[in-house]
Amino acid sequence: MEFMNRYKIAIFIAAITLVAVGCSDDDNPVNNGGGDDIPEVYQNLPGTLITSDTTWSGTLTLTGQHYVLPGVTLTIEAGTTVEWEFHNNNVEDVGVLITLPADPDNFVEGPQPSGKLIAEGTASNPIVFTSARSPKQPGDWGGIIMIGEAPNNLEGGKGEVEGLPQNEALQYGGDNPSDDSGSLQYVRIEYVGFGLTTDSEVNGLSLYSVGNQTTLEHIQVYKCTDDGFEFFGGTVNSKYLVSMFNDDDSFDLDEGSNGSHQFWLAVQTGGADNGFEMDGRKQLGFGDESNPTIFNVTLVGLKQAGAQKDANDNNYGMRLREDFTGFLSNFIITDFDGFNFKLEGEDDGTASDEDKTFENYDPQNPASGALALQNLMLFNNDGWNTGDDTRYAGSYTIEDPGYQDAANFDYRPGNANAANGATPPSDGFFDTGATYYGAFDPAAASPWIFDGNWVRTSDN
Repeated sequence: MEFMNRYKIAIFIAAITLVAVGCSDDDNPVNNGGGDDIPEVYQNLPGTLITSDTTWSGTLTLTGQHYVLPGVTLTIEAGTTVEWEFHNNNVEDVGVLITLPADPDNFVEGPQPSGKLIAEGTASNPIVFTSARSPKQPGDWGGIIMIGEAPNNLEGGKGEVEGLPQNEALQYGGDNPSDDSGSLQYVRIEYVGFGLTTDSEVNGLSLYSVGNQTTLEHIQVYKCTDDGFEFFGGTVNSKYLVSMFNDDDSFDLDEGSNGSHQFWLAVQTGGADNGFEMDGRKQLGFGDESNPTIFNVTLVGLKQAGAQKDANDNNYGMRLREDFTGFLSNFIITDFDGFNFKLEGEDDGTASDEDKTFENYDPQNPASGALALQNLMLFNNDGWNTGDDTRYAGSYTIEDPGYQDAANFDYRPGNANAANGATPPSDGFFDTGATYYGAFDPAAASPWIFDGNWVRTSDN
């Protein structure tokens, strides 16, 4: 069933016309919000409301923001391409797909769970979110935002989504670590990053207090004007993430995020900032720190592409700060124009004495404590902050990983020592056979990014 706000008839007609490209209206209904059946809190959202279970397939061309309401599932079939019309700097036309968090109070039917996006492609038949413009450019549309009710460490437990207008319906956070916002598998998100508010971009994939029943596997963000992936609190886990040619941080994590993650790849482009920017708390000293467990990561910086860092950017392999804690192991970090990595805090002389990240690391036993760093292979970065080489000596080795064909994005390490990593946790999530440095098995016949055609490495 479709609900139409009588004040948005023109928008409704335009949306139906666009969705009809490549498929029938019956297969791909777009429901524009309003009417007596939709709670008032959602009726003024600036865009299209998806108000009942909906399936998209084929090729769709859409405009503006699309919201998956609580209790509603948007299913996108394998092989679907969703193109977003170029916005021409008109905020109302910026394409963003947003799943909304659970609503316990506003629906007459009773409490509704978080809206779900089920986008499950395959390696050879991925789901692609892209720009309809030719030629395509970063920032042609916004990105994908998933909003959940898992915990964060914000005061009051609620936060406002970056890059979107403030609205009660868009607040994130709650007390449900098992929240479910759907499933993304073999998905590519490309040419994104335009925000709806001044001086605030949208990340390629933004995860706001998303819970651990959500599935994130085999996802690429390609050419975003902001971060590739950003986690704002939450408990969601992920595997096989590719952040490629994004302008800000490749991976960003904040606000008490506590998931498990394995097999991440970052490849930077000119103007990029850090490979990792990992923050423990939004407000220093308040709430539980971010405490993720992350294994098997390859971070490739600007030097490989011959690019120079922006004067206002750091381009560290990793920047860990704001009381960050966690367990990071089996990393390869190469070609960054700045430090190998940096822990900020009281004793490093460069940050607030309230930031405990520097103190969270135990140099006597780097594999234990509040912040564990172990099995890091570092090469061709710009060294250390003063004295850090000695402090972190138990965590890293300086040697060339010997990428088998970096020019063609084959980052399997050829260095025999790369096979001697730590064993990931045996908890049912991690692949415990990945006892090697980096995101790629040195003995594999080819890198997993070459399985099928779900990963893009150029505009061609």
